Amino acid sequence: MLADVTLLRQPILDAQMTIIGYELILQPIEYSGQVAMDSMISLHNAFDLNSLAGDALIFLHSKQLVLSESLLTLTPHPERLIIEINASVAQQPEVLKLLKTLRQGGIRLCLSDYQPDNPSHDRVASACQYVKIKSDNCHSSYAEIVSKLQKSSLKVIAQDVLDESCLLNLKEQGFDYFQGFFFTNPIVSHGKKLSASKLNLLQLLSKVNNNDTELEVLADIISHDVALSHKLLTAINQPHHNLPIQVSSITDAIRYMGLKRLKLWISMILMSEVDEKPQVLMETSLVRAKMCEELAERGGHKGEKDSYFLVGLFSTLGAYFDLPQDEVLDELPIADHLKTAMLDYQGPVGQALWIAKQFENPYADLMTLTYEDAAIMEISNYYLSATRWGSQVMRDTQ
Repeated sequence: MLADVTLLRQPILDAQMTIIGYELILQPIEYSGQVAMDSMISLHNAFDLNSLAGDALIFLHSKQLVLSESLLTLTPHPERLIIEINASVAQQPEVLKLLKTLRQGGIRLCLSDYQPDNPSHDRVASACQYVKIKSDNCHSSYAEIVSKLQKSSLKVIAQDVLDESCLLNLKEQGFDYFQGFFFTNPIVSHGKKLSASKLNLLQLLSKVNNNDTELEVLADIISHDVALSHKLLTAINQPHHNLPIQVSSITDAIRYMGLKRLKLWISMILMSEVDEKPQVLMETSLVRAKMCEELAERGGHKGEKDSYFLVGLFSTLGAYFDLPQDEVLDELPIADHLKTAMLDYQGPVGQALWIAKQFENPYADLMTLTYEDAAIMEISNYYLSATRWGSQVMRDTQ
């Protein structure tokens, strides 16, 4: 278990809303130097940084590390490692020499907080492969700056994406990648109505996850949806699952997967039916669900862990259906205390969800978090385990 420092992550997506990497952020953020480096090594040994990043690119800021050649051995895949640096390195010849060595070893570099009117930033950018620009004003014009950087073979990342209109504007201006709290906590507006197909989808989700739904009813629901049955059986029969038979029926699926796992996969497939939603939204749902379940067991609520899991999984439904969460939940026949937990974070299950969401916010003060008698370092380990589990589930179903 780590001591006095924890970690959260923030996704970085391309214009098609596919995750290309995660920035892994130590907290307290001011941790630096050897203490931070030791923590990062401990994290990798315990959880594997590649797993925490879902085998995508790993972005680490140099202020959380010791810049040395040892970074080349931090993970088995240095080519997946992106070190973020500040422009101040331009005044440090020894650091510049080291960065060149790291690049030759496969590590890539990203200039953080690029400022176009500062010549030293352009000099440092010329040694990098990525540049980050803070999009403080989403409706400012960045197109000329982005185009200039791209002509120098740089990939340009927009930071602090605030909302959907901001994202659309930044896409139009040519940014390659996007990062921000918005992608795990999107804001939706009132006034829209559920289409008949989405309402049917919501009702099906409710039936699948209802504890009172009997096995035969669940099998019947799946069997009468040809597309759902096909997707489910295709996912189950992936070679890496090493099942002893070719699963050809829902009855076989239940026998070899177990009811809980089957319900999870069905829910994921149903939620993925909603068009144009980024994969990060699904992974966010999974991590929240697993972390809530872990907190249920730790807090003495083992008998309710399925409800905790459901609250985490369904906590993003508003974003999936482009409706405020309360309007979506009104369509679901789930217990009132679970709805209240998702909307107002009330009760033990609501508190568990609130804690899970704090790990998505790089500005949250994680070090003060507690859950019943569990302190932050124990909670942090639950989050890291949930993160690794969520990434693995996403890989298994793709």
